[in-house]
Amino acid sequence: MRMEGLSSVSEVFDRLPRKTMCIVNIGFGAVGGATAEQLEGIFGKFDGFERIVMKLGKPYSFVIFRSSDDAQIAYASIHEKPCAELNGKPLFLEYLTHLKFAYLADRTAGPASGQAEEETLDESRGLYYVPDFITEEEERQIMESIQQDEKQEIEANGGSDKWYKVQERYVKHYGHSFDYHLKHVGSAEMTASPDLPQWMQPFLDRICQKLPIYKQKPNQLTIQRYPAGSGISFHTDSHTSFTDMVVILSMGTPVQMDFRKPAASHAVVTKDLEPRSLVLMAGEARYGWEHAIRIRRSDLVDGKVRERMERWSITIRTINEAMTCGCKYLALCDTNSKAVQHLRETALPKKAQ
Repeated sequence: MRMEGLSSVSEVFDRLPRKTMCIVNIGFGAVGGATAEQLEGIFGKFDGFERIVMKLGKPYSFVIFRSSDDAQIAYASIHEKPCAELNGKPLFLEYLTHLKFAYLADRTAGPASGQAEEETLDESRGLYYVPDFITEEEERQIMESIQQDEKQEIEANGGSDKWYKVQERYVKHYGHSFDYHLKHVGSAEMTASPDLPQWMQPFLDRICQKLPIYKQKPNQLTIQRYPAGSGISFHTDSHTSFTDMVVILSMGTPVQMDFRKPAASHAVVTKDLEPRSLVLMAGEARYGWEHAIRIRRSDLVDGKVRERMERWSITIRTINEAMTCGCKYLALCDTNSKAVQHLRETALPKKAQ
């Protein structure tokens, strides 16, 4: 592991079962290696198998399962045992966390051992920030429109609305839904409407005016309500669910959003999202960084404690109809996962009709 800027394997491998494992003695294009198809044939027999990740010339590869329990069953059956598919060669497996997996799988060059990489995230890397994208009056009008839509939903649906609780926040989808269990586009029944809200159209037009780089035709919108102190864990928006630009409009309380580049190990960039501001993620910021809002009651800004109140956001995206992605960020990309492959296969007959 010294070739990766790591002084010992203890920096990478985990004693606890994890859903990701490193196949430490099998690589792609290396002496004594194997192909992804061969490894899929070995691990695909086990429930929960997701995908194989290999990098040309690396002496190791990775296997990902849906859960650590699934990975543990495969580990018990395969680790250190002769493998018939590889002419009796044994496979040696080690558990590793998502962050360490992404660090090894996606980095192109790293720091010397013991040094941290300095990272920045700005427009040159695909992160655009527009303060005061909307006025206070427009913010008030949007909130009134959201409340009015909710009243109409309740009247039309016998007392129920289309809000869904996800961890500690509440979400509502328009155009298309997102299934947080499936981690992909969900069913039409989960949407408040098959169309985007009419009251959002002027602001969608404004995105194109303020950010000429934005040439999307959005057809998916998610409203999120964050009670005080709530947040969202590190993630990238599914590469195969949505296209290459994701927009977030913030309202209510200001909040700090952390951006993490797993391929740079400990690289974290914090952006303060002011009320009425807009963020656009494209390119590297969209595909190669994760973003999160920490779960806490306050943020420390310029040495001062700032209490959090209720925050609202509107996420604007475009559906990736092809359900494929050709990015270079293997650890963060879901294009080769078994679940997405199945979705593509089942969607083919519908598109052919």
